[in-house]
Amino acid sequence: MALPVRSERMAETWTTKSLPENVDLMVLDGSGVLRTDVGLEELPFHLSDPEALIWCDIASTEGGQDGPYGRLLREVFGFDGLTIEDCFTRNHLPKVDIYDEYLFMALFSFHLSEKTRRVQTVELDIYVGTNYVVCVHPRPLRELDRVRRRMLSRNEFVTSSPANVAHTVFDAVVDEYLPIMNRLSAMVDGIEDRLLDEDPDGDDTAVLDSLFHLKHELTALRRLAVPLRDVVGILMRPTTRLVPEESAAYYDDVRDHLIRVVDMIDTMRDYLMDSLDIYTTQQTRRNAEQTQRVNQSVARLTAVSTIFLPLTFITGIYGMNFEHMPELSTQNGYFVVLGVLFTLALSMLFYLRRKKII
Repeated sequence: MALPVRSERMAETWTTKSLPENVDLMVLDGSGVLRTDVGLEELPFHLSDPEALIWCDIASTEGGQDGPYGRLLREVFGFDGLTIEDCFTRNHLPKVDIYDEYLFMALFSFHLSEKTRRVQTVELDIYVGTNYVVCVHPRPLRELDRVRRRMLSRNEFVTSSPANVAHTVFDAVVDEYLPIMNRLSAMVDGIEDRLLDEDPDGDDTAVLDSLFHLKHELTALRRLAVPLRDVVGILMRPTTRLVPEESAAYYDDVRDHLIRVVDMIDTMRDYLMDSLDIYTTQQTRRNAEQTQRVNQSVARLTAVSTIFLPLTFITGIYGMNFEHMPELSTQNGYFVVLGVLFTLALSMLFYLRRKKII
């Protein structure tokens, strides 16, 4: 039996018969036997078998396009160079490219870091052909362990077609979105509760930093979730090859999950904007109260100055060192001036209290 042309090319360029590290390969051949020990030299034969189902999970991008994983995609699977470049560079949003022999899709896995409380994203690229599904990502993903287990258990739905394998990948990735959304929602509620707390010693700066941090995270997640929803919509079109009608119905469930995720993101963003309004209102109120207290203090100081101003004026006149001043010779002048000063001070104090200045 003659080997396919792709096998001949591979034999000329590859010097090893073993797969590169971090490559998980399973083949369900036409006879219904599931093999997990397929060598590199056997892979082109299975690719040429329309009855086979091949699962290839590449959990590393080390070496770039010219490394072992890039060569595997290019020389064994024969994928287009532009899609291989997308696999090894992170500069695009979720998308789907439709080729004659396969579909190329890019989506993102979300993970919330407990240490930094930031959402980390990992790009996952998928090739779906007539008898294979190839996944490429920079590090292992626990979501794909779920797909692998279902393959090993010979799940009837998963092993029935490559489109169903791809759906299982989509479903596993998107299912991880909802728990993250729930945890982010709890963080948003916590920010609102802290802003509504009337504790004057509360650290509003930290709350505001958390608010803007969450708003930035939600905006970034929305930029990934909305295009992915559109990608699933494209896969559900009757004109999209390699996704049969019976499989497209299952993708509708994935789209419903993504619609819910986008709605949750929009709701949380609205809550954050309302929380920002609450913060602004509180700061305005606190600034107004502080300004009022300052004004009251200034008013009291002004009142005291007003009371002492005429007293200072009178005592200043009699403090001049002129030799001939008529009142200086008065026998009881000192007591009269003290009485006038005291009466004047009481009168002005009564007036200011009546006007509620002090």
